[in-house]
Amino acid sequence: MTRSERLAERLLEPLNPSLIVIFGVYTVVWGLWILCPFWDVFVAAPLYATMAGIGSEYIWGTIATACGLIICRGALKPSYRNIQLGALVGFFHWLVIATLYFMGDWTSTGGITSATFALYSAIVWVNIKVNKARYLS
Repeated sequence: MTRSERLAERLLEPLNPSLIVIFGVYTVVWGLWILCPFWDVFVAAPLYATMAGIGSEYIWGTIATACGLIICRGALKPSYRNIQLGALVGFFHWLVIATLYFMGDWTSTGGITSATFALYSAIVWVNIKVNKARYLS
């Protein structure tokens, strides 16, 4: 078995729900950070320029917090449908954030980090599809 095959096999092993909760909590904290009334996040760096042009910090923070709660629900109330929805929401949320970060400042590491989160969510979604029988029981 090649290294690539071993890696693919490992990625498709059943998930540890604690990783999903950590990812969901991070997304909630990210949203709350943007919502915090004590500082302005969007004026801090050019990478937020595109996001600020679309909506206020209140809108983006609320969306992120809601997405994080949906992701957490997938792990805290585990069922096939909940985990799959959380992974799908996480994928689209972080893909949009990554795209907008790259549009705001393509040299920032924020885009890479967000793209990594989107990829992680996609892997979780595929994992859930592969291990469907486990999550339906």
